[in-house]
Amino acid sequence: MEQSVFDFTLACLSDLQLHYIIAEGPDITMEALDLGLRESILMRPVGNAANISPTIVPDVLYYVTDYYECNYIFFRLPGETRFLFVGPYLLESFTESRIHGLIQVLAIPPEQLAQLRDYYDSLPCFPETHTLHTLMQRLFSFLLGGKQPAIRHFDLRSLESPEEYRAQHEFATPEDPALSMRLLEKRYRAEDELLDAVSRGNTEKAVGILNSIGTIRPVSRFPDPFRSAKNLSLSLNTLLRRAAYETGVHPFYINSVSNNYAGMIEQCGGASELGEISLYMAKSYCTLVKSYNMSSYSEPVRHILVTVDASLAGDLSLKRFAEELFLNSSYLSALFKKELGMTLTDYVNANRIGHAKKLLKSTSLQIQDIAVRCGIPDIHYFTRLFKRETGISPREWRAKNDSGGHS
Repeated sequence: MEQSVFDFTLACLSDLQLHYIIAEGPDITMEALDLGLRESILMRPVGNAANISPTIVPDVLYYVTDYYECNYIFFRLPGETRFLFVGPYLLESFTESRIHGLIQVLAIPPEQLAQLRDYYDSLPCFPETHTLHTLMQRLFSFLLGGKQPAIRHFDLRSLESPEEYRAQHEFATPEDPALSMRLLEKRYRAEDELLDAVSRGNTEKAVGILNSIGTIRPVSRFPDPFRSAKNLSLSLNTLLRRAAYETGVHPFYINSVSNNYAGMIEQCGGASELGEISLYMAKSYCTLVKSYNMSSYSEPVRHILVTVDASLAGDLSLKRFAEELFLNSSYLSALFKKELGMTLTDYVNANRIGHAKKLLKSTSLQIQDIAVRCGIPDIHYFTRLFKRETGISPREWRAKNDSGGHS
């Protein structure tokens, strides 16, 4: 049971985009934990490699902040010589000005700006640390058999002044963007996983990936960080739209969803609302794929299905489609029935009656007007068809399904 709880917690950390390692002994250095930061910006050798903490006490949960304002959590696994290290992560977003301030304080070469910006861009951010800290404290307490661990906060910046730190660490001018390249690769892998989930219509996985990506806050490239966030959401909309299209969803269905979310993003008033829009957007595109994936249909049948959805009140006859597609009517009729399992007429009638039900329930339109909107202007034929499909007349169906919300 202990192992399953431990593994479950590690999986949660991965979902939150939190890096962790399990290492032997307390002598692990910051260099081994920081995802390549010091390796990329410091000269070799760097003098004495600093341990994450000079003294490790069993049954203590440590929260550590380093000179680069990165945060870590670690503790010794009960009854073992191994340690669990979690991090780095941020407590708040790193703006361009904060990075410039860090460069100035530590005398880092300005040429390192791009790599530092990409580095902080890649780290998960937890402005509200309560949930993360509760998760780690609960895990450690469970491993301790229910005993509450002692908590210690450790700021490595208190061990030496900026002057002393600079004297011990010689920074390098980058020869190549190795760190940026690794971080970009990681980001693109996450995007690929998200697009794959959407292309399969896997809503649960897509939302999970988007939630984990959501812990990463991009460094603002513009004076207005919220404008940057909106631009990223618009880019996400474009990526998801393309993923849906490549699965066989017709642009007719995609455009209405895409345009709707583009408008919502522009009108959005806050960062939290923007995050909610992104989640709804991923769900909507997954629904599109599940509902309108036409990859299994031939091109002529796809054309018919989209046209039926787009214009129920129009001419949806076999003759019309045969002429448009330059196909023999008998061939097209047989092709449609083979792929849909019903005749074109039955398919059109089922869609028209389905639309009629929506109008009967949600509007106060006269039944004659509804019949016209559904492409069956003959009220008597419409009534017969409706009764054949539902067993009751349109008037009876409305009375039975009246929700009291007619507009």
